[in-house]
Amino acid sequence: MMRRFLWVAYDHLGGLVLFNLIWTGLSLPWLLLGALLLGAGTGMGLGRGLAAGVIGLELVLISPPTLFLFIAAHRWVREEEVRIGELLSEWKGFVWRAQLLGILTAGVTCVLAVNIFFYRQFASWIGLGLSGLMLWFMLGVALVSLYLFPVLITQEGSVWQTVRQSFLLTIDNLRLSLGMLLGAVVFLGVGAVSGLGLFCGMLTALVLFISIGFRSLLSKYTGEPLPEGARRSWRELIRPWEN
Repeated sequence: MMRRFLWVAYDHLGGLVLFNLIWTGLSLPWLLLGALLLGAGTGMGLGRGLAAGVIGLELVLISPPTLFLFIAAHRWVREEEVRIGELLSEWKGFVWRAQLLGILTAGVTCVLAVNIFFYRQFASWIGLGLSGLMLWFMLGVALVSLYLFPVLITQEGSVWQTVRQSFLLTIDNLRLSLGMLLGAVVFLGVGAVSGLGLFCGMLTALVLFISIGFRSLLSKYTGEPLPEGARRSWRELIRPWEN
């Protein structure tokens, strides 16, 4: 999976940057909303500020502009030609469902966060245990959210069908899901530390990483293996003019 990701990313380096810039332009309203939530949370203490930041991040990342990146990555993984006009045409059919999925995810996270702060008021092991349970539920929401857009694109189902299928995939592929979530954290962390990296290719690379992970697990349900592409050597990275 990782080898496939590196080669596909290498073959589409220009596309990673271009589509990330398109995402940045499309995402301005969501970025503004996320910034407002983050700003509101800074005066509410560390815990509430962190919760507000997570909810804002979900609204930004689980949004129609991010779905546009998933549609492009879906075609790259399937070794299909990518044209912006065709992507936009396909994207329009999913916009409202993508937005509802983002609102639903952020809403569930918000409810869980409120429950955490509520249970923390109980000075007992019960309150601590219930708060910990809510944190596990939040982890589950993060894992399920990895599959929402890949499932939506491939299944073209309703919001409920997409959530249900994503949940089942998470349960049935827990180890891969945890690995993908860890990879997502690394991508977002590197992008945030590098500053502009998150807006100039890193987010598209993350979407490609998730798309390849999703495509690799589908093989056990469909019997169709992940395309390997032509046999290539790492020497091509060092001396590409020889190929």
